[in-house]
Amino acid sequence: MPIKAEAVMLSQHDARAEGGTRHVRVSRSEILILRRFAGVDMRILAPVAAYRGVALSVETARDGGLAFRVSLAHADPDLDVVLAETKDSDTVAADWSYWADYLALPRIAESDGEMREVGAARATFARRRNPVAKRRPRFLARRKCGEPARAGVVFSDEREIICYE
Repeated sequence: MPIKAEAVMLSQHDARAEGGTRHVRVSRSEILILRRFAGVDMRILAPVAAYRGVALSVETARDGGLAFRVSLAHADPDLDVVLAETKDSDTVAADWSYWADYLALPRIAESDGEMREVGAARATFARRRNPVAKRRPRFLARRKCGEPARAGVVFSDEREIICYE
């Protein structure tokens, strides 16, 4: 299977895999997890739509500071993918926003052990994930929402000229 130019390869710690590592290829449409488990090479391919969103979690580091982790959240914890880990809050905010936009997934924050969506989902995102969109023409499924600022009054202080010839 050829690797797409827009894909990103990551190596991660995996306690269950042989050697303790797994390789993950992240692209806009799918996530490929490669690992060796009990002598068997495993390839797990999951569509990006199967993930709940891009999660941000905050943990206490060994030195007493805060450690931030940006990951893809899935219903199966084995399929969670760590995208970035850092101690810098400015960097993690940029990474979190970047990955959410890149994968067209909602941003999710972990608080008190629960995952909650942050911000409102865009209408274009809702159209793409809507099951009815598969029955619509492609043009209607991919169009963007209007902007309220541009939908103002077109003519103001004008009067209509009528000619009765």
